[in-house]
Amino acid sequence: MIEENPQVLTDKRAVGLVCRPDRPEIEPIANQVAEFLISHDLEVQVDPGSCNILHTQVVPTPIEEMDADFVVTIGGDGTILYTLSTLKDRQTPLFCINRGTIGFLTETDTESAVEALGSVLEGECVIEYNVNISSGVGDTEFAEALNEVFVVSKIPGRLLSFQVFLDGVLVDSGRADGAMLATPVGSSAYALAAGGSILAPTVNGLIFVPVCPPRFELKSIVIPDSSTLELELLKPSVPGLAIVDGQKRWEVDPLETVWMKKSETTTRFIRLYDNYYDRLNSRLVPRVL
Repeated sequence: MIEENPQVLTDKRAVGLVCRPDRPEIEPIANQVAEFLISHDLEVQVDPGSCNILHTQVVPTPIEEMDADFVVTIGGDGTILYTLSTLKDRQTPLFCINRGTIGFLTETDTESAVEALGSVLEGECVIEYNVNISSGVGDTEFAEALNEVFVVSKIPGRLLSFQVFLDGVLVDSGRADGAMLATPVGSSAYALAAGGSILAPTVNGLIFVPVCPPRFELKSIVIPDSSTLELELLKPSVPGLAIVDGQKRWEVDPLETVWMKKSETTTRFIRLYDNYYDRLNSRLVPRVL
């Protein structure tokens, strides 16, 4: 869903800033962004674990304590997913500047960052709402996922044997290195690399993708986003791990069942315009000369 011409600043008038910490060349653009925001009378909350900002007016604020109108990330998709996994309110809109590898989720590059932020402050932008996945075992709930929930054997090199249920009905079973449920956004990430299909953002669905099943025992399935998918581990000697967006992990005991479904929350990105297919073509599709 897209919200056009949003009011990105509220009475908070605060912006968070998070950087990829292992790239010192990010520091100049981070300082430039901070100075620009401060010049517009905004409080800039800077994550001290990732950004080295020289401006004396910035407010050192760990990601989990940020209370901002929106958060600017400088890095790649990994920086975005880490920020989401740490934010106090993961529905805080993100404006993402690419300084990573592919940066599929990002909106602008470092050269255009300040100009793009000017458009955002003027409300010349849209808010893109993205589906999240809730998951857990029984009453234990894992963190929300923007991309995927991946269940894999805890024992390296061991296949995971499991049954797949959709709304309580058995739909498949077999063995694989693991399996995941991905959102439309996540369908262009690990799920695509594992052999799944890309879901357009307007599709009201999620995609289940097995990872390296021997002899193609298991099948990729697109399910309605109103359904609950369950993965029941079958071997009493093989525990699993549930990995959320590659950021956080939970142990799954043998014979337990992991449930996954559309969350009630969304992840929000600030976009200069509704440009999903531009991002898809420019970052994932190889150019033919």
